[in-house]
Amino acid sequence: MSHIHIDVEGLSFSYEGGVPVLQDISFHVGENEAVGLIGANGVGKSTLLKLLVGLDLGFTGSIRVSEVPLEKRTLPKIREKIGYVFQDADAQLFMTTVGEDVAFAPRNYGLPEDEVEKRVTAALEKVHIPHLRDKAVYKLSGGEKKLASIATILSMTPDIILMDEPSVALDPRNRRNLIHIINEFDHLKLIASHDLDFIRDTCERVILMSGGRIIRDGKAEEILRDKELLEENGLELPLSLSDSSR
Repeated sequence: MSHIHIDVEGLSFSYEGGVPVLQDISFHVGENEAVGLIGANGVGKSTLLKLLVGLDLGFTGSIRVSEVPLEKRTLPKIREKIGYVFQDADAQLFMTTVGEDVAFAPRNYGLPEDEVEKRVTAALEKVHIPHLRDKAVYKLSGGEKKLASIATILSMTPDIILMDEPSVALDPRNRRNLIHIINEFDHLKLIASHDLDFIRDTCERVILMSGGRIIRDGKAEEILRDKELLEENGLELPLSLSDSSR
């Protein structure tokens, strides 16, 4: 087994009030896999991503990241391995310029300034925005903010990237650019999205969720072509497949 993987076993979670959000979730994701998390609104996709990075520890069952059990004492180690890209890029960007935002985490970890510089340059180049380094964050477009938020994660050289609705609010050009960039990454990727065409273009495997449970886990192309299965779980065929289904 690769040293880079996520193992989830019997994971259940409820918010205050006791309403279950996730129920008995189990799966394994291995190195270099790109896995799409799909399902209708409210099925627990975003909650699952937040649990995987330790934003809430009130779950039952187990989460292991590269053999490290996720618990309070291991959070610093877990977060060295995982980069989490929020749905709202504004929640991730808080410095004055793009370069300062991308430098924040490595600098905060006490890395030498020459190493910080190296990481900032590499992260910006990976998402094709070195020209935005000195641009004020408030002047960025929605697509530029999304790429900048991904760069802030890459500057910490994670093994695993979690993305929550990465294509939301992107125009077609920036959406195509993001697909290309994601497909260049060698990381283990777990992507939650309602945009099934985006998932089809970036993921080889899909986990379909409904009612806080995993309904199907398998090859993306098989699941995304199953019109009946998708409709039973509040989804529709990707637009790129809808014509061929008629």
